[in-house]
Amino acid sequence: MRLSQIWLLIAAPLFLATACTYQGDIDKPYTQKATWFSYVGADDIRDRCAPGVTEYRFIYNAVYDEQLRTYEITGIPGGSAQMVSRVQEGSGLRGSQISVSDPLAQFGWKKSTTSIAVSDMVELEQRLKESGAGEPITKGARLRSDDFYWISALCYDGAFVFNGWKDTPEGFEHLTFMPFLLAHDDTGIEVNAYRDVGTKNAARIHQSKAERQKHFDLEVGDNGLVTGFSFF
Repeated sequence: MRLSQIWLLIAAPLFLATACTYQGDIDKPYTQKATWFSYVGADDIRDRCAPGVTEYRFIYNAVYDEQLRTYEITGIPGGSAQMVSRVQEGSGLRGSQISVSDPLAQFGWKKSTTSIAVSDMVELEQRLKESGAGEPITKGARLRSDDFYWISALCYDGAFVFNGWKDTPEGFEHLTFMPFLLAHDDTGIEVNAYRDVGTKNAARIHQSKAERQKHFDLEVGDNGLVTGFSFF
């Protein structure tokens, strides 16, 4: 199979559904590329949020082309829960990483599932409260794909709250839920630790036009995402 054919195999389905609504199956590469904004915005969780439901989604964008981590927790208020951890590394498409036998392999997620005891859920709820995640307090935040940020989308007993957390000079020390999630992550993949990547202009000034077009920004609106900008 020629490289041009591989590129076509990968790219064609992506351009057909760039702005689709996420309905599940984030593990599939086409789903991720076609519905990433919707997945990050947790449109699906918002739609099914109802009394008697606990459903949380956390996303750690540790530079999109380097590492993505997602954590999905489901249960009932006051009860135990299940947490699915996913990690993806090197999501940027590079020709040197393409396998002729399996051209989509590089897009895969490493996944683990962990049971969260009631006492641990109580601890998580306290950490979310300490972090301010129980209220939509991050409106106006611009989140760069080539930077570090956290997303929290929380449905608790019918109430939905969304936040997008930019890094601070100290990183993410203000998000006390972060070490809890990482401690319950059984994927075995080391965290891409926060570092200062500089301003957008400084980070992209020496990049080619093609490299700059790979990046995208997200903006947090009123309890959700406004939209995404410059996706690839």
